[in-house]
Amino acid sequence: MATATGSSSAPPWNSFDQAFRGQPEALTALAAALPEQLGRHGGAVADRLVVFGIGASRAAAHVLVAGLTARGVPCEQLTGADFTAAQVRPGTTYLGVSQSGRSVEIVRALSAVPERSRMSVVNRAPSPVADLTPRRLWLGGVADSRVSTVGFTATALAMAMLAGHLTGDLDAGRWAAFGPRLAEVIDRRRADAARIAADVLAAGHADLISSGAGMAAAEGGALLLREGAAVPAASFDTRSYLHGFMDSARPGSVHLIVHRGGEALLARQLADHGATVHLLGAEPVAYDGTGPLHQIHLPGMTDAELAVAATVIWQMVVQEACAATGRRPEDPVFTRIDTKVGTAA
Repeated sequence: MATATGSSSAPPWNSFDQAFRGQPEALTALAAALPEQLGRHGGAVADRLVVFGIGASRAAAHVLVAGLTARGVPCEQLTGADFTAAQVRPGTTYLGVSQSGRSVEIVRALSAVPERSRMSVVNRAPSPVADLTPRRLWLGGVADSRVSTVGFTATALAMAMLAGHLTGDLDAGRWAAFGPRLAEVIDRRRADAARIAADVLAAGHADLISSGAGMAAAEGGALLLREGAAVPAASFDTRSYLHGFMDSARPGSVHLIVHRGGEALLARQLADHGATVHLLGAEPVAYDGTGPLHQIHLPGMTDAELAVAATVIWQMVVQEACAATGRRPEDPVFTRIDTKVGTAA
């Protein structure tokens, strides 16, 4: 992977709203820059890929894992917290994903891996993770919010383009046009976001469910609601939810579902039960019941694009929820200790 051609050791933190507004332009610039970086690295990296990511970076990495496994490339996702040198295997590339480049778990995990087997995707370079990995993709040092706004969507886009590159089917032109499409989502879906925010605040919680690449939006959205709006939220994969997690649903409980094609049954069952369902997908789901099933259609989007667009809608939900409660998404609850290199244990 290409080494960063610029330096972004300490980009300024933007407010949540600033980082949110800048996403279409930032993602357009990134989509234009990544093909050259990817082109400096030739094809598949190894027989197997292990991805280290934690927090928002872990969530975004679902796009890569889904993109590779769907095409037969073995890919495993770990937080890195319990990884040791004894687990290193030949023929494997270890990819560290860290927007800050300072996540303790990622630094430790990569340090246990031979240098020739390391790669990274980072936003800040130089940084501890970037310094460990001569092969890396650099997101350009975008100025993010403290709860990972454009940093998340940029990482997810990079994951999608990396998956396409490694499997030989990268559609760079499509990703180059994605920024304007995202701007349309932001312009047209504010009322949907406000409705979701009102339902989430009334319930006091939300479950986010999806599968494949959609897990990036589910897992990342749950973290975003917790960090940005201080609302309890959890993420689940669709099949596990059907196997029992759904049994706590009740009238008024809120379920945000990213529909990839296999979520229709779940959405119908929840709505018939009286639970409030917001279903976001590229295609509508037929429903003849009377339950509260609300649908948001984003026609023509791939799974990876849908994951990014859904995340942007969740970001608008946080904006609307915070406007209603008077909270700022930037306001911290806990001081982060021992999560970044350079912080005290």
